[in-house]
Amino acid sequence: MMNHKIYMGIDASTTCTGVSVFSDGKLVYYGAIKPQGDNWRERLMNEGPELKAVIKEYKPEKIYMEDVPKETHGGTNTLLILGAVQGYILGIASSLSTPIEFIAPTSWRSKAGMFDGTKEGKKREVLKQKAITMANEKFGLELKWVSPSSKKNEDDIAESILICATMIGLVAKERKFGKSR
Repeated sequence: MMNHKIYMGIDASTTCTGVSVFSDGKLVYYGAIKPQGDNWRERLMNEGPELKAVIKEYKPEKIYMEDVPKETHGGTNTLLILGAVQGYILGIASSLSTPIEFIAPTSWRSKAGMFDGTKEGKKREVLKQKAITMANEKFGLELKWVSPSSKKNEDDIAESILICATMIGLVAKERKFGKSR
């Protein structure tokens, strides 16, 4: 029996969690978990079983998940919620003996070459649109970007793909050697 290298990427929240799976460097699964519920705790409890099912099905040797950002525009409550999401998913991964590594948003975006050096290029909505474009180009997908505030955007899926792809070396910013003239 052949031993496959399987890795999972997760971009998590209580409204939509993007999930991707790579096997031997090929994207074999991607999707979004959009839990139902009246509040964030209820939604978190509802997304857990679906995420656990994906982990059980693919049995990744490692999960790469976006870490809680050090600063957020949503304030302390957003940090509390994202910390709870992270802890909940850490518990699921632990219960399945699957190692998980948390990656700072700036770290994976930098590795992917998403920063263009402009103030505009650091805006959340610009980075999310870039993630969709990059994932579509690199992996032949058709993930959607509708508008900055649209719930139909598929940036969570794109980011889960890019988080994992950058960590396993499939996506990296181009390096320029020598001096420009």
